[in-house]
Amino acid sequence: MRVAIISDVHANLDALRAVLDDIDRRAVDACVCLGDNVGYGAEPRACLDLIFESCKSVLAGNHDLAAAGQIADSRFATIARDAVAYSRRMLTREQRSKLALLPKEETFADCLLVHASPTNPADYPYIRQADAARDAFDSRAFKLALYGHTHLPLVFHDDGERVTLSMKPRVELIRADRYLCNVGSVGQPRDQDPRACYAIHDSSAHSIEFHRVEYDVEAASSRIRAAGLPEQLGTRLLVGV
Repeated sequence: MRVAIISDVHANLDALRAVLDDIDRRAVDACVCLGDNVGYGAEPRACLDLIFESCKSVLAGNHDLAAAGQIADSRFATIARDAVAYSRRMLTREQRSKLALLPKEETFADCLLVHASPTNPADYPYIRQADAARDAFDSRAFKLALYGHTHLPLVFHDDGERVTLSMKPRVELIRADRYLCNVGSVGQPRDQDPRACYAIHDSSAHSIEFHRVEYDVEAASSRIRAAGLPEQLGTRLLVGV
C-alpha cells in the first residue's frame, strides 16, 4: 500500500494544491494529514475544505485546536497568536466544530499517526534530536510512527541498540527495526528549502520517500501580507525557515 502523508499545511492554499496535484500523479492508495491545517497562512477556510475532501484521515495539530478554542495559545509566539486569531475569524462555525473533534492520534495502514510525538499526542514537544526520539521509542510500542510539527523532514531509526538520524530523500525500512518519521511541512518548510514537502510510505517496498514540490511561493507570501497577517509569516516562506 502506498500512502501519502502531508502535515503542517498552515493555511497555504498554493502549496496544498501543488502537493495534491503531485500526489495524484504518483498513484497512491490514500492520503492522510497529520494536523496543523490552519495558522500562519492566509486561506484556512479553503485549505480545511480541501484537506477534508482529499484525506482519509485528518489529525488535530496544536494550531487547529487553538483556532477551535480547545487549547490556549498563551505559549505561542506573538505572530502565531495573531495567525490563530485570524484563522478563528475566517473559519466557519462548522469548520471550528470539526477541528475540535479531530483525533490527536490514529492508526492507519499499520502506521501510528500523531502530530508532534507518540509519547503524549496531547502534548507538543519538538523531536529534532536522537535523544528526544529515544524517549519516543521507549514510551510505547510501534513499528513506524509518522509525525510533523517541527517542519523538518527526517527519519529516526531504532535498531535495538541505538537511534540514528537520516535526512536522505529515500529511506529503506528494515522489517525488524523501528522508525519515527517526520514528513516535513506542506505549507511552511523550515529546512531552508521553500518547496513544499510531503512523504510517501510504501509498505510493499518497505520505504519512506520524501517529495519536494515547487509552487508559487511569491503568491502565497503576497496573500499573507494582503490579509494583514504579520509580514514575517510571508517573508519566511521565501527562504524556507
